[in-house]
Amino acid sequence: MIKKCLLFLLLLFALGSVNAVDINYSNPTDVNIDGTDYHVFALINESGDYKVTVDFENNTLSDNDSVLIIKDTENVVLDCNNMFFSTNTTNSPYIIYAYNSSNITVKNLNANWSSDTIFVKDVNEFTLENSEIISEGYSIELQESYGTKILENTFNTMTYDGSIVFDDTIENSTISGNTINMVSTVTVANGIYADEAIINSTIEDNEISINSTVGTAYGIRACWDNITNSTIENNVIDLYSADNNAYGIYSQYSTNNEITGNKINTTSTTSDTYGIYSVYNITNNVISGNNITANATEDAYGICSYNEDITNVTIEDNVFDLSSDSETYCIYAGDYIYNTSMAENNITANGYDGSYVIYTDNEDLIGSKIKNNEITIISKEGDAYCIYPFAIISSVISGNTITAYGEDCACGIYACGADLVNSTIESNLFNISSNTEDSECIYTDYNIVNTIISGNTFISESNGYYSYCIYACDNLENSTISENNITVDACEDAYGIYAEDEDMVNTKILGNNIILNSSDNCAYGIFAYKYMENSTISGNNITADSYGEALGIYACQYDMVNITIENNIIDLYAYSYDGYYPNAYGIFAENNIENSAILGNNITAESNEYDAYGIYVEAYTVNTVILKNTITAYAYNDSYGMVLDDGTINTTILENNITAESNKTAYGIDIDYLADSTISGNTFTLNSTDYEAYGMYGEYIKNTTISGNNITAESNKTAYGMGIKYIANTTILGNNITAESNENDTYGMDLDYIENSTISINTITVKAYNDTYGMDLYDVLNTTVFENTLTGEYYTSLGIYGNYNKIFNNKIFNNTNDEEEFYSMPYLYSSVCVKGDYNIISSNVLHDAWAYGHIDVYGNNNTISSNTVDYSIYLEGNNATISSNVLHNDKYGDAHMGVYGNNNTISSNTVDDHIWTCGQYTLISSNTVINASRDYAIDPNGYPDLGINAYATIFNNTIRASTIGILLDNCCEDYSNITQNTIYADDYPIIIGDNITGCNIYLNNFIYTGNSSNISEIMPNTTVNNSLVSPFEIEYKYNGNNYSNILGNYWSDYSGTDADSNGIGDTPYLYGCDYERTYGEEYYDIEYLENDTAPLIDMWNGNEIGNYVAPTTPSSSHSSSGGRSYDSDISDEIESKVIKNFVSSAAVIYGNEIDQKFAEELRERIQNANGYKISGNAVIVGGPNANGFAKEYNDQFEMPISNDYPGENKGIIQVLKVQDNTGKIVQSYTIVYIAGSDRLGTQAALEYFKTLDELPEGPIMVEWTENGPKVVE
Repeated sequence: MIKKCLLFLLLLFALGSVNAVDINYSNPTDVNIDGTDYHVFALINESGDYKVTVDFENNTLSDNDSVLIIKDTENVVLDCNNMFFSTNTTNSPYIIYAYNSSNITVKNLNANWSSDTIFVKDVNEFTLENSEIISEGYSIELQESYGTKILENTFNTMTYDGSIVFDDTIENSTISGNTINMVSTVTVANGIYADEAIINSTIEDNEISINSTVGTAYGIRACWDNITNSTIENNVIDLYSADNNAYGIYSQYSTNNEITGNKINTTSTTSDTYGIYSVYNITNNVISGNNITANATEDAYGICSYNEDITNVTIEDNVFDLSSDSETYCIYAGDYIYNTSMAENNITANGYDGSYVIYTDNEDLIGSKIKNNEITIISKEGDAYCIYPFAIISSVISGNTITAYGEDCACGIYACGADLVNSTIESNLFNISSNTEDSECIYTDYNIVNTIISGNTFISESNGYYSYCIYACDNLENSTISENNITVDACEDAYGIYAEDEDMVNTKILGNNIILNSSDNCAYGIFAYKYMENSTISGNNITADSYGEALGIYACQYDMVNITIENNIIDLYAYSYDGYYPNAYGIFAENNIENSAILGNNITAESNEYDAYGIYVEAYTVNTVILKNTITAYAYNDSYGMVLDDGTINTTILENNITAESNKTAYGIDIDYLADSTISGNTFTLNSTDYEAYGMYGEYIKNTTISGNNITAESNKTAYGMGIKYIANTTILGNNITAESNENDTYGMDLDYIENSTISINTITVKAYNDTYGMDLYDVLNTTVFENTLTGEYYTSLGIYGNYNKIFNNKIFNNTNDEEEFYSMPYLYSSVCVKGDYNIISSNVLHDAWAYGHIDVYGNNNTISSNTVDYSIYLEGNNATISSNVLHNDKYGDAHMGVYGNNNTISSNTVDDHIWTCGQYTLISSNTVINASRDYAIDPNGYPDLGINAYATIFNNTIRASTIGILLDNCCEDYSNITQNTIYADDYPIIIGDNITGCNIYLNNFIYTGNSSNISEIMPNTTVNNSLVSPFEIEYKYNGNNYSNILGNYWSDYSGTDADSNGIGDTPYLYGCDYERTYGEEYYDIEYLENDTAPLIDMWNGNEIGNYVAPTTPSSSHSSSGGRSYDSDISDEIESKVIKNFVSSAAVIYGNEIDQKFAEELRERIQNANGYKISGNAVIVGGPNANGFAKEYNDQFEMPISNDYPGENKGIIQVLKVQDNTGKIVQSYTIVYIAGSDRLGTQAALEYFKTLDELPEGPIMVEWTENGPKVVE
């Protein structure tokens, strides 16, 4: 023993660069260090190079023995020369003890030592290199030593708790290229250990393998402090703990480090494993290129900041492979993760009870980037969450491929306690699936705010419960979700984009492709539980199949406000199951839509057992545009293209194309309360198999325009183009409607309770198995119905029930001329039926290809004018005006007019067959009867059943052909005034019943076209009850001379002379009639004689005898809107047929030369007012100063004219209806008064009169301006 030691010392000294050391062979040298005496074999306390040339092995040493002590020196190189050091002593002292020195290098040490091998204290710049140490204690232990280098060594540590151990801090040190193998039987096993911190150091290229059989295993550990400003790279750390945790890299804090290229494999069979672990912060680190494998019975962690945050860290190009019988966490922060980049990592995690990739314990992910990672996580019995912070703030998650499978829940990104805010999630691939619970791609427990979610591919599948793609438990706000491909497959509900409890606000959802499937419940494309506000949903493609309700875009509880929904494609199918019958909704707002636009969407909604809705608003639609959408709704039950419930205000519904098909009821649009809105240019196509089809259906519509819509409604039951109730101040204009029923009725328009509205220029075609109604308008007030075209395959009708309406320029056609079809349906006809008061029915055309086109009017104060009808006009009512109508014969002939009531005016009409009236004070004026095929042309009855006389006025009518012209057949035609008529008749121009009395019959032209009647055997019951001469003298012209006489009638068979050449026959004309017939149940046997004591030598012509000019016969063409029934001298400047017809029926009366020029602007034939006595309609031109006739009636008008009123350059148009019941003569006529305070005032009134459509109901004041006439409001 002594010899070996002496040899070792001699060899050591032989290096030649050290001072000689005193050696006491029997008593080794004692060295005192910090009060402890050490027995040392060699002491180095001088600078120099030293070399060991002899092994030191199997020596027996005491506790304080030390082989080598380097003390109180510097610049020492000790080359152990691979000499072998060993001892047979347990708990032996150190081989090398370096103390209080600097720049010390120990190399090439080869040892198998039973205790701690090297101990370094208070030594700076200590280096251990190229050594191989087998130790049952620490391989090397250091205290208060900095700048250490431990290089290319191999350490095999058995049974103990550390290999490289710093009892305080590793600082400014390098630990590189070492191989550490440990088998530990104590509670802790450390590969590289600092009791405090690791600072400014490099730990690289080491291989650390630890097998801890009873305790915790640490690869690199800073026990109680930081790892700071250090580099830990390219190490291979392989840890196994049989009874506790395993940590690859461990610290209290980790700051400003580079941890790169390490391969860390941690396994625990009883507890947790960690790749990189910090009790508190991980800050300003780069963790890159590492390969971390963690396998644990409990939890497995890749990178863990257990209690605090991860801040300013780069985690990139790492490979994580984690597995656990419990839970796995790839990146775990006990607090927030801030300003951290996680990129290009490849992550696999399989936690039996749960797997998490990025996890913060109730804190936030802030300002971080998670990019281009490949992530696969599985949980066989629990949840799988990829990114799971409390909140996500100002972060970017981009380019990642995320696959998550959870037996329970699975989620790609989950903000578990707060918001996803100010972040970008783009170009990721999510494949998320759950077996028994929910699957979620992006899920927040609160809000998604100021976030961009773009260009991602999302797959979310749940085999057990709900499946979500993007879910915000509260608000989705100020965000953009665009160009994502979304596939959601759920056992229960499937959600594409969902704000569950609150709103979707200031958000853009653009260009996403959303595919949803629910095998057992509902599917929602875009869903906000409360408000959708200030947002745009555009260019998305939403497809949903659901065994429950399917909804494309859905606002559940509250409003859609300032929303633009445009250019989306929505395709929905809702299946039924187990007695549950679900609906399909394309766009659904359970409350209001306000200030919004729904534009250019293509919506298909189908339900195989219940209802389908294209757009459904359950409450109000306000200030909204619904434009150019294509909507198709298919349903087993009811289908709706669009439903706007409760109220639609100031909304435009324009150019939409809507198709609704249903086994039950099909609706194009269903509206409940519509105001200040426009529905225009839409196309509605409806088909119902078993119930009704409605193009437009609703109630309470006001101040609205419905125009230019194309509606096709077909049903096996009833088909409606429009079915609407309660309409006010609305225009229904230019719509094209086709309605067809295969088994029941059709209605082009079925409108009830209409007020102050206009229905015009609509084209309606109807076809039905039963009844066809072109328009059926009920309870109508002050409404204009004009220029509509109604066509029926068999027949159609226009029915109006109400008051103060105008019905004109409508065309009603029946296109069927098949007699077999006609007789199988005996009520076929084209008709207008109006029930109510103060209506105007004007310029309508009714053409029936077979028979019985007619206008029926029931009510008072109605006007029926300028209509063209193939068959009849029938009126029941009082104070009506029937003028300028043309009635053509139908297939059976018999075109006629039937009027029942009092104070009615029948004027300027052209009737193919006859006119019949029943009532009092009827004016029949200026009408033309073409060819009366019945017994008579005009029959003015009173009320024979009541014994009430007619008091009719029959004036200025022309009967071109008849058997009997005017029939007074004892039906109370008494006290009638029959004057200035021209009648052609085969048998009798007039028949006067023997019970008729009080009639004045004069100035008529009675022309026999057959043989004159034989009156030689007439024995009348009563004679001379009526007058055949005028009751007063009449001024007239004959052969150019003026006369004033009592005048009778012109009789074509009168053969008397006129000796005094005054145009009056010298002998009376004996009129007689012998008339016998049975009509209905009545038998007539009439014999009557009467003398006309002043028969006219020639035909009466206005105000002269002779020079008779037959009035112009109106055109019979069906192509005109009413035909021409006015005289040829009427001014072409008058635009309205109604005004033309009136002027044609009237005398135009002037007072002076100025007024004469104005009068000639109305017609060529005019009348001077001097001495004029009115006997029919009249137009007064000029005021009372120059026009005596105007002076007579001036005060009867509402606004009498004077030089001062209405004032300079102002004139007035006003209408007065006059009826004179004095004596036996009854006169009824209309006077139009056109006059002003001066010449320009009269001119203004006249020019404006020529532009009117109808005679005004009240005065119109007009002023002459430099731009022409202008109405004075």
